[in-house]
Parts: sequence; C-alpha cells; structure tokens
Amino acid sequence: MEQAKRLLRELAETNNAIQSNEIFNLAEEQGISKRTLENAKKELGVRAKRINNTWYWELDKIRH
Repeated sequence: MEQAKRLLRELAETNNAIQSNEIFNLAEEQGISKRTLENAKKELGVRAKRINNTWYWELDKIRH
C-alpha cells in the first residue's frame, strides 16, 4: 500500500493527470496490484475523470 501511495505521489510531482491505464501499467511493473492501487487512490483522495472516452486520474489534489 505504501509503495502504491509513493508511486502516485511521485507521479503527482510532474503530472496533473495521467491516463489510468498508464498508471496501472507502471504499478504492475513494480508488482503493485490493481486493487492495492485503487485503495491507495481512494486514501489519497485521487479522482478519476473521463476525457474523450479515456479515464484519467487527477493527481493535482493528492492529500499528503
């Protein structure tokens, strides 16, 4: 869980929003399950937003 939160915080330093598929791929490379990532997303208050049929996670409002 901490690894998943760290990944999201690191991505937030350089990105306001990222495609959810891209985040899932990065997490998978680090051995973080989709479920753990979803839980970290919820704990950090990250919201998902749909833009042109693609889901993005808004990382600019992460709770530290």
